[in-house]
Amino acid sequence: MDKADWDYLCDRRGDIRLRALANRMYQQERQRIFETREGLVKVASLVAGSVALANVTRPDVIRWSAAVIFAGTAMALVFAWGSKARDAARRSAEWANLEKEMEEAGERTFTEPQLAVWAGKCNGLEAGEPAMHPGLWERCYLRACEALGSKPKTPGRWWDRVRPAIVIH
Repeated sequence: MDKADWDYLCDRRGDIRLRALANRMYQQERQRIFETREGLVKVASLVAGSVALANVTRPDVIRWSAAVIFAGTAMALVFAWGSKARDAARRSAEWANLEKEMEEAGERTFTEPQLAVWAGKCNGLEAGEPAMHPGLWERCYLRACEALGSKPKTPGRWWDRVRPAIVIH
């Protein structure tokens, strides 16, 4: 194998490693966000429920406490933050397993067919994922680039790329 082919394969492996790490970081952040939301709803419901049950304040405060309990519980049920957090944890583990598989192959002993399998696994994992939040994705991508010593391929802030240009005359 000549140097150009080896450089191509190494670049491709680096791209797949970056893709896997950025996706794992994204899913970990997603899990953390959903677990935080779920926890906040539980805390708010417990506090508001205690206020309502203790009956130590004015009736309007008790009604607001009941509204907080209802709203928080309804949001947790409708948006299913707990199950989304578990889903993100499972997806993160799948990305970590891909990273493990790549590391086990070695930096110098991997083969082109292995690269094809890993790229295919990336495609399969991404195919089942929900739509990504562009800002969170970019933050995780940039963190992954920094961790691997890579240069980002899409520099800049996501909102600069997605908002329409406003021209003032």
